[in-house]
Amino acid sequence: MSYLQYLARRVAFAVLSAYLVVTATFALITFTPNVDLGAKLASAARFQRASPEEIEQIRQRYLEARGLDASLLDQYVGWLVDVTTLEWGYSFAYRKPVWSVLETRVPTTLEYVIPGVILAVAFGVLFGLASAMLRNSRFDWVLRVGSYALLGIPAFVGLVWYTAVGGAKIQSIGGTLLVVSPHPQVLAAVTVAATLLAGQIRFARIASLEQAGKEFTKLLKAKGSSRLRVARHVLRNASIPIVSLSVTEILGVLVLNIYVIEEILEIEGLAGASLFAVRERDLPLIIGTTMILVFVGILGNLLQDVLYGYLDPRING
Repeated sequence: MSYLQYLARRVAFAVLSAYLVVTATFALITFTPNVDLGAKLASAARFQRASPEEIEQIRQRYLEARGLDASLLDQYVGWLVDVTTLEWGYSFAYRKPVWSVLETRVPTTLEYVIPGVILAVAFGVLFGLASAMLRNSRFDWVLRVGSYALLGIPAFVGLVWYTAVGGAKIQSIGGTLLVVSPHPQVLAAVTVAATLLAGQIRFARIASLEQAGKEFTKLLKAKGSSRLRVARHVLRNASIPIVSLSVTEILGVLVLNIYVIEEILEIEGLAGASLFAVRERDLPLIIGTTMILVFVGILGNLLQDVLYGYLDPRING
């Protein structure tokens, strides 16, 4: 099988995965009790003394305004069509088109996610490789202990503490000197990097240790190659397992952490819009925010497969 055929199969699998996730999302939203509607009906009955006919009218108007009055089949077909054509409709919660919401929210999230991921991958691979090449040294032990600490203590715990105390304080003779708190996007990027760093170090160290014990490294050392050249060859051969292990974990950790980070720092990003859409039963916006996350996840896994097939042509056979 050629590399192009391999790519075609992976793309087809990615598309199928996207529609399976869309279907699962539709089922989850449809069969979850509508707390918002229940609260409105209960309020009308208790405080407005609405009759059963008036309560039914309130329910119908609510469903019609959100496109929920059609049959389940019609809603599902409409859901698939909207996702495919990228016509994600009008947000009832924000009172503007879904794309207008996303075009401001997505860049806000990417502004801290991308730098955080780059920092975590760059330093994680560098430290993991160095730890493997200096195995059982003081540097290796310090790095391993630090990695376990990062894995055991969620990075957002430090973020909660930092925001709770209102930033760092430095005591001086004349009193307390307040240090200007960094921009929330900077704090968010650092938190993302800290969240991912330990995993990247662990993956890079394990993959590098496996390659460092092979014959080619012994041959390079016997020829008098420098430690830097040996490390470069080790990293080149360790890149395949690093890629295969890293991408999935990065995506999984990010999807969960952006919700926590944006809630703590009050960043108006994609995660905040997603939570607000669910609370308001804003179906078009739920479609939009869900599909952005779905596309990122599926494209990330597709990128992993593409890189894996490129780095190791044997899997195309």
